[in-house]
Amino acid sequence: MYHELDPPYTPERVAELFNLVHSELMGQSMETLLQFLQRTNLSMPRLIALMHIDRRHAATISSLSEQLNLTMATTSQIVDQLVQDGLVERSESPHDRRQKLVSLTPAGERLVAEARQIRLSEASRHLRQLSPELLERLGQALSAACREWNLVTAE
Repeated sequence: MYHELDPPYTPERVAELFNLVHSELMGQSMETLLQFLQRTNLSMPRLIALMHIDRRHAATISSLSEQLNLTMATTSQIVDQLVQDGLVERSESPHDRRQKLVSLTPAGERLVAEARQIRLSEASRHLRQLSPELLERLGQALSAACREWNLVTAE
C-alpha cells in the first residue's frame, strides 16, 4: 500500500506519516515485548496500567479504568493483582480520603523501565538504518514538536 508522502504536510498527512513510522518502529519490538510479558507474567492491560501510573506518578482506579477502557470492577482486579505481585501500592489521596491512589513500588518501577528500554532499544536499532543527515533532521523536527507541546523542559 502506497501513501502520499509529499507536501503539503497537513496535520492529517503528518499524522498518517507519524503513524506509519511509529507502527514500523514499535512493530519491530513486539516479539521482544511479548517475550518480556511472558517472562514477567504480565498481561498487556497490566503493563499499560503500570505505564499509565508511571507517567502520572500515581493514578486513581477511575483514571486507570478510562485509560484501559475497562470497567471499574475489572480495573480493580488488575490493581489487586499488581498489588499482590508487589508492583504497585495503594494510598489515600491527600485531597480526598475516600479516593485511593495507586503508585509504583520500586519493583514496578524496574519493570516499567525494562519494558521502556526494550521498546527504545528496538526502535534505536531500526533508526540506525537511516542516514546521519536524515536522522539529524528527524531529531530536530521531533525536538521542536516536543518543545512546542511542552513535553520537555528547557535546561
